[in-house]
Amino acid sequence: MELNKQQKEAVTYNGDAKNVLVTAGAGCGKTRTIIARAAHLYKSGTDAARILIMTFTNRAAREIKLRLKSEIGAASEQMQAGTFHAFCLKVMTKLPKSFAISGLSIIDTDDQNSLMSLIRKEFFKIQGTTQGKAQRKTQGSSRKGIPKTRQLLTYYSYSRNTCQSPKEYLEAQSDFEPDTITACCDLFSQYQKAKDTRGYLDYDDLLERFSDALKKKPQLKKAVCTLFNEVLVDEMQDTNPIQFEILKHFADEGVRLFCVGDPAQSIYRFRGAEFRHVYQFQEIFGESITIPLSLNYRSYQEILDFSNWLLGRSPLEYRNELTAHRGACRYIPRLEEFEHGSEEASWIADTILERFEADVPFSDIMILYRSSYDAKPLEAELIRREIPYRFIGGILLTKSAHVRDVLALLRIVRNTKDDLAWLRFLQLWPRIGERTAEKIYNLISSAAGNEIVEHGLSDSLGPDHPALEAFQAAVKYYDSPLKCLKSVTRSLNSALRDRYDNWKQRSKDLELLIRVAENYQDTADFIDDFTLEPLNDTEISKKSTDDAVTLITVHSAKGTEAPICIVAGATQSNYPHFRSLGDIDAEEEERRVLYVALTRAQNELIVTRSSFHRNAFWVQSSPAAGEKYFLEELPEDLITKSLHGWSPDTVSGLGALEDVF
Repeated sequence: MELNKQQKEAVTYNGDAKNVLVTAGAGCGKTRTIIARAAHLYKSGTDAARILIMTFTNRAAREIKLRLKSEIGAASEQMQAGTFHAFCLKVMTKLPKSFAISGLSIIDTDDQNSLMSLIRKEFFKIQGTTQGKAQRKTQGSSRKGIPKTRQLLTYYSYSRNTCQSPKEYLEAQSDFEPDTITACCDLFSQYQKAKDTRGYLDYDDLLERFSDALKKKPQLKKAVCTLFNEVLVDEMQDTNPIQFEILKHFADEGVRLFCVGDPAQSIYRFRGAEFRHVYQFQEIFGESITIPLSLNYRSYQEILDFSNWLLGRSPLEYRNELTAHRGACRYIPRLEEFEHGSEEASWIADTILERFEADVPFSDIMILYRSSYDAKPLEAELIRREIPYRFIGGILLTKSAHVRDVLALLRIVRNTKDDLAWLRFLQLWPRIGERTAEKIYNLISSAAGNEIVEHGLSDSLGPDHPALEAFQAAVKYYDSPLKCLKSVTRSLNSALRDRYDNWKQRSKDLELLIRVAENYQDTADFIDDFTLEPLNDTEISKKSTDDAVTLITVHSAKGTEAPICIVAGATQSNYPHFRSLGDIDAEEEERRVLYVALTRAQNELIVTRSSFHRNAFWVQSSPAAGEKYFLEELPEDLITKSLHGWSPDTVSGLGALEDVF
């Protein structure tokens, strides 16, 4: 593996500093450096099993494993590489008694929502009683005052990932009265108890239980952490406080941390990510060295000059001024301006077709949007023009109802106490509604073992009921993910076909699910992987050889690149996003979002915007606001501008608004 001077210094470092922080700018080879470091450690005599690589997505972990195999062969299989959540789950399932998780199941966001909804509904039912009305004075909160289910889960999750108590977090918000905070905390407590009773773990439990157990049990902490000589962390800037706490456990036991990150690409604040971790690395860990990577292999210098300019206007010091290994191409980025969003979408479609006619593959073109909502006009235009495209950041395969129905049956076989899965599975069948499903579940919930459950189903539904047949098929083939999926989809086919419209398309999703199952040896691992990181249907169904334009949200675009990138909808309301206004930290993250979008381009960068875009013309009066629009006062030597469909009166009118914006 070829390395430049900066990369080689990082990869081979073995000096006095205990921990290594590599600050790698966009396109500077973060993943290559991680892989080369792991390979170097192995070739230098480190046991492959004692090297741990922590990533933020399963996709990144898969890529690292694949590339490591080409470097060091079969030894790569012994290295541990995966997400924080997957690592914690793996350790805890190996030591279930130490972490008190024996027999527990992972639930996804939809299941969390269902469970919290039940608890919230019960809360209001109690409020409706005489006792509840008395409680209302202390727990306050009318129905109107309590956040909705999804918002409750968001607040609870954020507080846990940032290592705050829910009460402390809610008190820091200005929107809540003390009585509402008390009521919310009561709901959080009931939600946690409900999970414990049912044997459920949600995503946040994986990190929290793991870290808490290591804090409370020093011997367990030492035993787990010292299994490894070095922990390599990809995308360090995306760590949230609880993930950082987990890394601290390793450092406390003398395990070296080798962390690679770029503060300029920290864009997940809404998940609790703290980009300042990169700046505080030395302060927190001590005995550390920082090695910068600033040689960009992706883009031409003209694209980097524009990206560097954007960061240079920030009050923060991002440290890395990127230089292009490829040099200059004398083709500077373009800004295309339109009066209406429909004109913008039409022009983008025209440009795509012009390039295709000039022998540029559709797959060479990536369109980046701030949100999936913003992409809808272009999607409509591409469909009208019959331009093939795939949208990344769209529907998740395992969020589809028919796919969740299949997974519910697998979950039942794994854990017969999984009431949410039971209720979903039973209601697939005709004449079984919510109440009937609850009665059936209550009859079989005390049963232990699949054979006894089968008898309970038979007594409740009859020995020839198709639900019993489907359950028996899942039990029979559970030890083989592929056979199990084939058998279950065959057993459920009739019920699903009668239940859902457009079955021909939906059945293809189940075929994709079976294809994915071919890669698994253990059905429990299959369930956990899909629960921890649901796959987008395009990630499975589209091969790299498919020729289609890529539409992608910026938050989904980390780690991607394309020869031609169009950053669409770059309006005043999107950069910074209007919801961030008045919060300096949020506004600054918006600058980083735009920076990530710009730095995806390899050869050509085009930025488009329209005037009459939703919320495009806004006036910010908050004294806390920072820069109003990132793409004003653009240097003429860094970007060329073109106006499309603008009348002289419109141009003159915009000039009069210059002082406003």
